[in-house]
Amino acid sequence: MNFADLFAGAGGLSLGLIRAGFEPTVACDTWSVAVDNYARNVGDHIQTVDLANPLKVIRILLESNVSFIAGGPPCQDFSAAGGRQEGENASLTLAFSSIVVSVRPSWFLMENVILAESSEAWQAAYAMFKAAGYGLSVLKIDCSLYGVPQVRRRLFLIGRLGERDGFLDTAVRDVAAAKSMTLRDLFGDATPPAVYFAPRMLGKRAVFSAHEPAPTIRSASARPIPQRYKPHPEDAFLVENGYVYSRPLHGGRGVRSIDEPMATITRTSWERPTPRYLNNPHPSDAVCASDTAVLTMRQVARIQGFPEHYEWRASAKRDIYQMIANAVPAPVAQAIGQVILARHRGENIPVAESRFVRWLQRRGKSPASARKIKSHVNRARRLLRGRMLAEPTAEIAMLQANPDFALLTGSTKSALRQALLLYAEFLDSKDKRRKRLRPPEMPTGAKKAT
Repeated sequence: MNFADLFAGAGGLSLGLIRAGFEPTVACDTWSVAVDNYARNVGDHIQTVDLANPLKVIRILLESNVSFIAGGPPCQDFSAAGGRQEGENASLTLAFSSIVVSVRPSWFLMENVILAESSEAWQAAYAMFKAAGYGLSVLKIDCSLYGVPQVRRRLFLIGRLGERDGFLDTAVRDVAAAKSMTLRDLFGDATPPAVYFAPRMLGKRAVFSAHEPAPTIRSASARPIPQRYKPHPEDAFLVENGYVYSRPLHGGRGVRSIDEPMATITRTSWERPTPRYLNNPHPSDAVCASDTAVLTMRQVARIQGFPEHYEWRASAKRDIYQMIANAVPAPVAQAIGQVILARHRGENIPVAESRFVRWLQRRGKSPASARKIKSHVNRARRLLRGRMLAEPTAEIAMLQANPDFALLTGSTKSALRQALLLYAEFLDSKDKRRKRLRPPEMPTGAKKAT
C-alpha cells in the first residue's frame, strides 16, 4: 500500500510505515527545516507545503493516487504542556480531515495527544470522517509497550472505508508488549540484538544494532563480540550512572532509573535541572538530579525511536530537539502499520468477542450452541478477509460473493449468514449501552475535578 505523510516533520511516522512495508509516495510539511532533514534521511519525495491550505494538498494527493493517508497534526493546542486553548494549530486537525474526506483513500491514520479527544476540533473531524463513510478505531496507546522506552501516551484514530467502528481495536492491543520497554533495554549491551564488526581503527564503533545499517563489510568483519569489548562511551556512562533527568511538567518526577521507561520526550528533555528543581526535588527521586547522567542529543533521538545514524542538521539546537519531540516514534508507527497491512491483506481477522457468547446465552442459546455461533462468526470473518462492514446487508453480500462460500453446503451458508447478523445485533446493542453510560460532554475550557 502506498501512503502520504502529512505533517511529516523529520520523518518518524514515515520511517515506521516504511519498515512495516508501506511504499512512500508523497510527504508534506510546512517547516522547511524539518523538510530538509526528512529529505536527507528518508527520501526526496517530501514537499514544503502550507498544510493550512487543504485545496493544494488535495490536488497533490489526487495526482499521486495514494491509498493511505497518515499524519499527526500539531498537538500544542491540546497538550498538557501547552495552554489548552484551541487556535490555529487545532484548525490543522480539521484541515487534515478535510483532505482525507476529499481524497477518500481506503485507509487513514491520525495521531495526537490523548487530550485532543475532548477538543471541538477533534470531535468535528471525527464527525466528518463518519459522514464520509469511514469506520473508526480510536486507540489510546502507551508507546512504551510498542517499542520505545518512554511513557508517551498518544491517541491514534484509524479509519477504513465501509468498516464498523472498533474494527481494529483488538488487533492493535494484541501486538502490545507484556511490559514496558526500559532505558536499559535500549542502551544496555544485551538488547537490542547486536552484531560486532571489528573496527578499522581504535576508538571507532564496533557494535551495531539490528535497526541500523552495518559498516562496510570486509572479509573479517563479522565476529563474536569480544569479552573485553566496552560499549560506546556515551551509552556506557548512562548505564553505569543508572539515572537520567528529564525536565518534568506540572510538578512531576524529574529523575528516572534506566530500569524504567523515560518520561515523554519533549523539546526540553535534554535540559539540566534548574536551581528551583534542585532546591525542591520530587520526593520520589532516587538520587539528586544533579548527579544523573546527561542525555546527549542522539540518545534523546534514540529514545524517541530514531536510528543512531540519523543525520540531524539545523542552525539552532532547539530546532533539532523540536523535530525529535514532534515525531511519532518510528517503532510505534511500524507496529501499527504492520497490523493495518495484515488486515488489508486479510491475514488477520477481528475475532468475535467472548461477551458475545454470554449475550447469546441470555437470549436462550445453550452454551454449546452459543460457542458454535461464535465459531461461525470467525469462519465468516476469514472468508471476508478480515472485513467487518458497518452494514450487515453489505457484509452478507460480500460473503456470498466469495467463491469459497459457494462451495459450502446450504446449511453451513445459512449458519454463517445468521451468525453475522446476530453478531451485528450484539455490537449494535453494545454501542447503544455505551452511549447511555457515556458522561455528558464538558463545556469547552472546563477542567475535570482532581
